Amino acid sequence: MPKSKKHYVIEHIFDKLFDTATATLQRTIVSADDIQEAKRAVNKLHNLGIKENSNPFNFMKDIVRGKRALAMWPESVRSKGYVGEQRTGGGAVFEFVPLTDSGETGFEDLFAPSAATPRFHVQSLSISRASKSLGRRDESWLLQVSVNLRIVETHLAVGNDKQIDATEVSHLQMDIKLRKVQIDALFLAHFRSEHGDSAAIITVEAKQQNQRILTEQVGRQVRAAFEATEAELVIPLALASTNEGIYVVEFKAVPRSALKGFLAPAFHREALYLLEPPVRGIQTA
Repeated sequence: MPKSKKHYVIEHIFDKLFDTATATLQRTIVSADDIQEAKRAVNKLHNLGIKENSNPFNFMKDIVRGKRALAMWPESVRSKGYVGEQRTGGGAVFEFVPLTDSGETGFEDLFAPSAATPRFHVQSLSISRASKSLGRRDESWLLQVSVNLRIVETHLAVGNDKQIDATEVSHLQMDIKLRKVQIDALFLAHFRSEHGDSAAIITVEAKQQNQRILTEQVGRQVRAAFEATEAELVIPLALASTNEGIYVVEFKAVPRSALKGFLAPAFHREALYLLEPPVRGIQTA
C-alpha cells in the first residue's frame, strides 16, 4: 500500500472509535480486523486502490519505524491528541496513544548522536576492498560491518559507566527469527561479578539512517531472548548507521527476575564509532 494512503485508513478507524460528545475513544487498541475493514471502506468511499489482501500486521511498520512517521500520521488525529504505537499479540496491530505533553509532536526520534556523544575511532582496513565495493544502506551490511570490526566488543570494553566488567564477548548469530520477533544479532558476554564469572546475552537491533530506534521493539527482543535461552541477564543494544559512523545505544541490563511487567528498557549510555577510512553504505552512499 502506498505510504501516502495509510492516513485514510487510520482516520477511518479513529473516527469510528472517537466519541465527539466525550472526546474519548471507545477503545484504543486497533486490530487486524479493524485494518482490513477500514481498507475496504476507504476504497469504496475514495476509490483508492489500496490492496485489501496485504498483511495487516505490517501496516504500522513503516510508520512507527521511519523518521517520517509524523508526516505520515493524520493531522486530524494528532490534533485531537493521539498518535500511534505498534502493538502485538491477540490480533492487535497498533494503539491510539494520547500525547501527554503539549510540546510533543508524537513519533519523536529519541535516540540520535549529539555533540556530547562520546566518539571513538575504529579502523576499517580489515574489511576487504571487494566487500566495501558492495556496501549498501541496509541492516544486513550494517551488521556485517559491525561484526567484522568488533563494534559490540569495543563498545563493551571502552568508555565510562560500563554496566559489566567484560572478560570475553562472543558473536553467536545474526538474523534470529523467533516466533513473534526477529533479533538482528546475539552476543554472549562473560564478565566479572561478585559471584565470580557471570554471563549475559547481548541483543542487537540494527537500524538504517532513516529509521528510528524504538524501545518497545527492543523490549520485545529482550523478552524473546529470555524465552529462547536460559540467560539470567540480557543487555540490549541498538546500532544505527550515521554519516559519521556507527551509533550505539546501550540500554540498562534486564535481569530475568524483572521480566514480569517488563515492556521496554531504559537508556544507559551511547557512543559513536567513527570508521576510518569511511565505509560505503555506512558513512557514504
